[in-house]
Amino acid sequence: MKEEQIDILNADGSPAGYSCGRTRVHAEGLWHRTIHVWVFNREGKILFQLRARVKENNPGLLDTSCAGHISAGDTSVNAAVRELREELGVHKSPRDLEYLFEATHESVLNGGSYLDNEYYDVYRTTLSDEEAASLVPQPGEVDAFQWMTREEFFAKHKLHPEKFVSHPKDYQWLMENAK
Repeated sequence: MKEEQIDILNADGSPAGYSCGRTRVHAEGLWHRTIHVWVFNREGKILFQLRARVKENNPGLLDTSCAGHISAGDTSVNAAVRELREELGVHKSPRDLEYLFEATHESVLNGGSYLDNEYYDVYRTTLSDEEAASLVPQPGEVDAFQWMTREEFFAKHKLHPEKFVSHPKDYQWLMENAK
């Protein structure tokens, strides 16, 4: 199977005018675009995914409901819809997602062999009771799901931040806006 191609950005977020495979993107620390989707249930609980223990980065940590790269030529909202379907088994349309904000993130993982420099768009969606009850974790990506109230998340994160993937800008939004 051919490696996913990703559009490359300049450090200021403008298109660099070329695409390349994700292996090169992360080996060289090339700027690129991704999405994060925060999923809520009707009671306002937040869905966290437990990253698969076989993942290259951050295995076994709690993470955003779903996230992923924006493939070359694709749009942010289409990538969000795709990732919801792939990682959670949830079928949503673009109109079901609320765009929240754009942020940047820079990290060095795996002893410096994986450089992640990204601009990411953050979305929010709410699941019906039926959707929330029928989540399907993507093998090799997601081991399980955990629902938490905003208060439960902040209490757990305060006690054990090492059990969560670091997303300070997302967590700030959750603190100020997720109710």
